[in-house]
Amino acid sequence: MAPGMDPLLKDWFQVLFWAVAVIGGVVAGFKAIYELHESTQQRVAELRWKQANAARDILSEIHHHTLAANAVVMLDWYEGMHDYKIEEGNKVVISYNDVISALRKTQLDNLEEKDIYIRDCLDWFFYFIDRIEHYIRTGFISFQDVDTVFEPYAKKIMNQIKIYDDFMASHDYELARKFWRRYEPMLTTRS
Repeated sequence: MAPGMDPLLKDWFQVLFWAVAVIGGVVAGFKAIYELHESTQQRVAELRWKQANAARDILSEIHHHTLAANAVVMLDWYEGMHDYKIEEGNKVVISYNDVISALRKTQLDNLEEKDIYIRDCLDWFFYFIDRIEHYIRTGFISFQDVDTVFEPYAKKIMNQIKIYDDFMASHDYELARKFWRRYEPMLTTRS
Protein backbone atom coordinates (compact mmCIF):
# COMPACT_ATOMS: atom_id res chain seq x y z
CA MET A 1 0.00 0.00 0.00
CA ALA A 2 1.27 3.45 -0.85
CA PRO A 3 2.23 5.53 2.14
CA GLY A 4 -0.62 7.73 3.25
CA MET A 5 -3.27 5.89 1.12
CA ASP A 6 -6.49 5.02 2.81
CA PRO A 7 -7.14 1.22 2.71
CA LEU A 8 -10.81 1.83 1.90
CA LEU A 9 -9.85 3.99 -1.08
CA LYS A 10 -7.44 1.31 -2.22
CA ASP A 11 -10.25 -1.28 -2.10
CA TRP A 12 -12.51 1.03 -4.13
CA PHE A 13 -9.81 1.45 -6.79
CA GLN A 14 -9.33 -2.28 -6.97
CA VAL A 15 -13.10 -2.85 -7.33
CA LEU A 16 -13.27 -0.13 -9.99
CA PHE A 17 -10.34 -1.68 -11.83
CA TRP A 18 -12.01 -5.12 -11.79
CA ALA A 19 -15.33 -3.64 -12.92
CA VAL A 20 -13.66 -1.90 -15.86
CA ALA A 21 -11.85 -5.12 -16.75
CA VAL A 22 -15.08 -7.16 -16.59
CA ILE A 23 -17.00 -4.61 -18.68
CA GLY A 24 -14.14 -4.49 -21.18
CA GLY A 25 -14.14 -8.27 -21.39
CA VAL A 26 -17.91 -8.41 -21.91
CA VAL A 27 -17.72 -5.73 -24.63
CA ALA A 28 -14.85 -7.58 -26.32
CA GLY A 29 -16.84 -10.83 -26.14
CA PHE A 30 -19.93 -9.22 -27.68
CA LYS A 31 -17.77 -7.63 -30.37
CA ALA A 32 -16.18 -11.00 -31.19
CA ILE A 33 -19.63 -12.66 -31.38
CA TYR A 34 -20.92 -9.85 -33.63
CA GLU A 35 -17.92 -10.11 -35.96
CA LEU A 36 -18.28 -13.89 -36.11
CA HIS A 37 -21.97 -13.49 -36.97
CA GLU A 38 -21.18 -10.93 -39.68
CA SER A 39 -18.46 -13.16 -41.10
CA THR A 40 -20.84 -16.14 -41.18
CA GLN A 41 -23.53 -14.03 -42.87
CA GLN A 42 -21.01 -12.92 -45.48
CA ARG A 43 -19.96 -16.52 -46.15
CA VAL A 44 -23.63 -17.54 -46.49
CA ALA A 45 -24.22 -14.68 -48.95
CA GLU A 46 -21.12 -15.66 -50.94
CA LEU A 47 -22.27 -19.29 -51.07
CA ARG A 48 -25.74 -18.21 -52.28
CA TRP A 49 -24.09 -16.05 -54.94
CA LYS A 50 -21.95 -18.98 -56.08
CA GLN A 51 -25.01 -21.25 -56.18
CA ALA A 52 -26.96 -18.74 -58.24
CA ASN A 53 -24.06 -18.34 -60.66
CA ALA A 54 -23.69 -22.10 -60.96
CA ALA A 55 -27.40 -22.39 -61.79
CA ARG A 56 -27.05 -19.65 -64.39
CA ASP A 57 -24.10 -21.47 -65.96
CA ILE A 58 -26.03 -24.74 -66.11
CA LEU A 59 -29.00 -23.02 -67.74
CA SER A 60 -26.63 -21.45 -70.22
CA GLU A 61 -25.23 -24.90 -71.05
CA ILE A 62 -28.70 -26.13 -71.98
CA HIS A 63 -29.23 -23.19 -74.32
CA HIS A 64 -25.81 -23.63 -75.93
CA HIS A 65 -26.24 -27.32 -76.61
CA THR A 66 -28.00 -27.49 -79.99
CA LEU A 67 -30.16 -30.54 -79.31
CA ALA A 68 -31.14 -29.56 -75.76
CA ALA A 69 -31.89 -26.00 -76.92
CA ASN A 70 -34.12 -27.37 -79.66
CA ALA A 71 -35.98 -29.47 -77.09
CA VAL A 72 -36.69 -26.23 -75.23
CA VAL A 73 -38.00 -24.71 -78.46
CA MET A 74 -40.20 -27.77 -79.02
CA LEU A 75 -41.73 -27.28 -75.58
CA ASP A 76 -42.08 -23.54 -76.22
CA TRP A 77 -43.93 -24.17 -79.50
CA TYR A 78 -46.67 -26.01 -77.66
CA GLU A 79 -49.41 -24.66 -79.92
CA GLY A 80 -47.59 -24.28 -83.22
CA MET A 81 -44.94 -25.60 -85.54
CA HIS A 82 -41.32 -24.70 -85.93
CA ASP A 83 -38.56 -25.41 -88.48
CA TYR A 84 -35.55 -27.39 -87.29
CA LYS A 85 -32.33 -28.01 -89.14
CA ILE A 86 -31.72 -31.72 -88.66
CA GLU A 87 -28.56 -31.82 -90.68
CA GLU A 88 -26.92 -29.61 -93.28
CA GLY A 89 -29.49 -28.75 -95.92
CA ASN A 90 -32.24 -30.85 -94.32
CA LYS A 91 -34.97 -28.97 -92.48
CA VAL A 92 -38.08 -30.44 -90.94
CA VAL A 93 -41.19 -28.87 -89.44
CA ILE A 94 -42.06 -30.22 -86.00
CA SER A 95 -45.24 -29.65 -84.02
CA TYR A 96 -45.86 -30.47 -80.39
CA ASN A 97 -48.06 -33.36 -81.54
CA ASP A 98 -45.00 -34.71 -83.37
CA VAL A 99 -43.08 -34.49 -80.09
CA ILE A 100 -45.71 -36.48 -78.19
CA SER A 101 -45.94 -39.01 -81.02
CA ALA A 102 -42.16 -39.53 -81.10
CA LEU A 103 -41.97 -39.95 -77.33
CA ARG A 104 -44.66 -42.63 -77.38
CA LYS A 105 -42.47 -44.74 -79.63
CA THR A 106 -39.55 -46.89 -78.58
CA GLN A 107 -36.23 -47.50 -80.23
CA LEU A 108 -37.65 -50.78 -81.53
CA ASP A 109 -40.42 -49.03 -83.46
CA ASN A 110 -40.05 -47.93 -87.05
CA LEU A 111 -38.75 -44.43 -86.36
CA GLU A 112 -38.68 -41.71 -88.98
CA GLU A 113 -35.85 -39.20 -89.13
CA LYS A 114 -38.10 -36.64 -87.42
CA ASP A 115 -38.84 -39.05 -84.55
CA ILE A 116 -35.16 -39.78 -84.03
CA TYR A 117 -34.35 -36.08 -84.00
CA ILE A 118 -37.08 -35.29 -81.47
CA ARG A 119 -36.03 -38.15 -79.22
CA ASP A 120 -32.36 -37.10 -79.42
CA CYS A 121 -33.26 -33.50 -78.50
CA LEU A 122 -35.34 -34.54 -75.51
CA ASP A 123 -32.74 -37.10 -74.48
CA TRP A 124 -30.19 -34.29 -74.15
CA PHE A 125 -32.68 -31.97 -72.46
CA PHE A 126 -33.53 -34.58 -69.84
CA TYR A 127 -29.83 -35.34 -69.40
CA PHE A 128 -29.33 -31.72 -68.31
CA ILE A 129 -32.43 -31.86 -66.09
CA ASP A 130 -31.05 -35.03 -64.49
CA ARG A 131 -27.78 -33.18 -63.73
CA ILE A 132 -29.69 -30.18 -62.35
CA GLU A 133 -31.57 -32.41 -59.90
CA HIS A 134 -28.24 -33.98 -58.90
CA TYR A 135 -26.76 -30.52 -58.28
CA ILE A 136 -29.81 -29.52 -56.22
CA ARG A 137 -29.52 -32.65 -54.08
CA THR A 138 -25.81 -32.08 -53.45
CA GLY A 139 -26.34 -28.41 -52.58
CA PHE A 140 -24.33 -27.14 -55.56
CA ILE A 141 -27.38 -25.15 -56.69
CA SER A 142 -30.73 -24.34 -55.17
CA PHE A 143 -34.11 -25.30 -56.66
CA GLN A 144 -35.28 -21.71 -56.23
CA ASP A 145 -32.65 -20.67 -58.80
CA VAL A 146 -34.25 -22.77 -61.53
CA ASP A 147 -37.87 -23.39 -60.54
CA THR A 148 -39.42 -20.44 -62.37
CA VAL A 149 -37.34 -21.12 -65.48
CA PHE A 150 -38.70 -24.65 -65.78
CA GLU A 151 -42.23 -24.08 -64.48
CA PRO A 152 -43.78 -23.53 -67.95
CA TYR A 153 -42.17 -26.77 -69.15
CA ALA A 154 -43.29 -28.56 -66.00
CA LYS A 155 -46.88 -27.62 -66.81
CA LYS A 156 -46.58 -29.10 -70.30
CA ILE A 157 -44.77 -32.19 -69.10
CA MET A 158 -47.21 -32.80 -66.24
CA ASN A 159 -50.10 -32.66 -68.73
CA GLN A 160 -48.54 -35.65 -70.50
CA ILE A 161 -46.58 -37.05 -67.55
CA LYS A 162 -47.06 -40.73 -68.44
CA ILE A 163 -45.49 -40.25 -71.87
CA TYR A 164 -42.60 -38.14 -70.60
CA ASP A 165 -42.11 -40.33 -67.55
CA ASP A 166 -41.87 -43.47 -69.69
CA PHE A 167 -39.33 -41.78 -71.97
CA MET A 168 -37.18 -40.60 -69.04
CA ALA A 169 -37.40 -44.03 -67.40
CA SER A 170 -36.29 -45.73 -70.61
CA HIS A 171 -33.17 -43.53 -70.56
CA ASP A 172 -32.53 -44.03 -66.82
CA TYR A 173 -33.10 -40.37 -65.97
CA GLU A 174 -34.43 -41.11 -62.50
CA LEU A 175 -33.32 -37.77 -61.14
CA ALA A 176 -35.00 -35.93 -64.03
CA ARG A 177 -38.23 -37.75 -63.19
CA LYS A 178 -37.88 -36.60 -59.57
CA PHE A 179 -37.12 -33.06 -60.68
CA TRP A 180 -40.45 -32.76 -62.51
CA ARG A 181 -42.27 -34.24 -59.52
CA ARG A 182 -41.11 -31.21 -57.49
CA TYR A 183 -43.66 -29.19 -59.43
CA GLU A 184 -46.71 -31.31 -58.60
CA PRO A 185 -47.62 -29.49 -55.37
CA MET A 186 -46.74 -26.10 -56.87
CA LEU A 187 -48.87 -26.61 -59.97
CA THR A 188 -51.90 -27.80 -58.04
CA THR A 189 -51.77 -24.78 -55.70
CA ARG A 190 -51.18 -22.28 -58.54
CA SER A 191 -53.93 -23.63 -60.78
